[in-house]
Amino acid sequence: QLWYSGAVIDNFAAVESQQKWYGLGQRYWLNKQFWGGVGFPIFVFIGGEGSESCTRLTSKMYIYDLAEKHQALLVDLEHRFYGQSFPYMDMSTDSLQYLSADQALADLARFIGFLKQDLSTLSSKVVTVGGSYPGNLAAWFRLKYPSVTAGSIASSAPVTAQTNFKEYMDVVGQSLIHFSGQKCFDAFTLAAEIIANLALQGLGSGGMNLLQNDFNTCSPITSDLDLAVLLSDLMGNVQGTVQYNNEHTGVMNITDICSVMTATSDSYSQFVALQALYRTANGQTCEDASWADTVAYLAATQNDPTNNARPWTYQTCNEFGYFQTADSKNQPFKSWKWLDLDFSRAICFAAFDGWKSDPQVDWVNQKFGDVHIAGTNIVFPSGTIDPWHALGVTNSSSVLLPQRSEQAVFIEGTAHCNDLYAANADTDPVSLSLARETIAKQLNSWLK
Repeated sequence: QLWYSGAVIDNFAAVESQQKWYGLGQRYWLNKQFWGGVGFPIFVFIGGEGSESCTRLTSKMYIYDLAEKHQALLVDLEHRFYGQSFPYMDMSTDSLQYLSADQALADLARFIGFLKQDLSTLSSKVVTVGGSYPGNLAAWFRLKYPSVTAGSIASSAPVTAQTNFKEYMDVVGQSLIHFSGQKCFDAFTLAAEIIANLALQGLGSGGMNLLQNDFNTCSPITSDLDLAVLLSDLMGNVQGTVQYNNEHTGVMNITDICSVMTATSDSYSQFVALQALYRTANGQTCEDASWADTVAYLAATQNDPTNNARPWTYQTCNEFGYFQTADSKNQPFKSWKWLDLDFSRAICFAAFDGWKSDPQVDWVNQKFGDVHIAGTNIVFPSGTIDPWHALGVTNSSSVLLPQRSEQAVFIEGTAHCNDLYAANADTDPVSLSLARETIAKQLNSWLK
């Protein structure tokens, strides 16, 4: 674990006004295990909306194998305002004005220049790697700073900013059908409708009391916003299973949750049982249903390495949207009208001092090109069951990707960022193995 003390709070301020970060600076890690030394490649893993660690640079990741093959230095750089990399002494709304994709990209460019100078290896080619939001950053970095990186692996990158991301739940529904058929989809749909009907009886009703008891809420439901918090958590558990399907051992996958939902014809009771399993797996004794507690957490301004929710919510409110509503009629939770755009807007308003604006998605897409990004030497892997692929690059037509050296790799049956993890011959589908071969081939061409 190392610290880059040259990081600048506002990369775009006049040099006379530039200030260094509060504290030690920006956190990063190096793994020199395979590095051939001066002139050999540098593979940079881009940090995102969470705390980084040296795990990124170990045999758990596919980039580790590629580093061994190319005698590359492995680097992981933490994103500003996440983990322990704080430019300011707090995360007030005023301080968070310096949290943006543009600032993060500039941080990365400054850091790579420093690192190459520090290691006396100015001739080393750099490859940038990221998954999900850092996948965006990897693609955008190659677009905006092409002299600094030879190529980028942009895994599961939702490069289109979109305020109402209702397609997320469409893919959740499609993924349930893909693995377990229409019966599973229908069971979730029926359970959601029963819950909606109970909720529609109103606050303090027998239906609402039943929901409180059956889902073991931590506090009474006293408002529609409390109800929305509960429903968001319940739907979020299913979202998480689909998004990370089969990526982690010892947790439920799509087949598992569908087995629970279709074990009997009583879909509501099965959904209650499923949520109890989630609470046990997550170490929860009760289910959150408190708008006040949610807002208190999201509005907390002190620097907290464990609170990734506040900075990421700020980025969604300000730049990306990505608000996962239940608005689409093509998914199982369509009856949950409480999970609409107004719920996300209420979160932005409450967390960030009366924030009223919708995110500036048009400007973000204008800057970076959304799925029509015109960068070079970028590979875009994504999985067919990953809900985020709906905002990503999934084909390489000349209309979509103007540059011939951009390539989409759409991987059948895989989830979010699957390709970034180390290969597993026992469990990887053929499609994933072929995708990694394509990624390796692209990387070889960048380093020639």
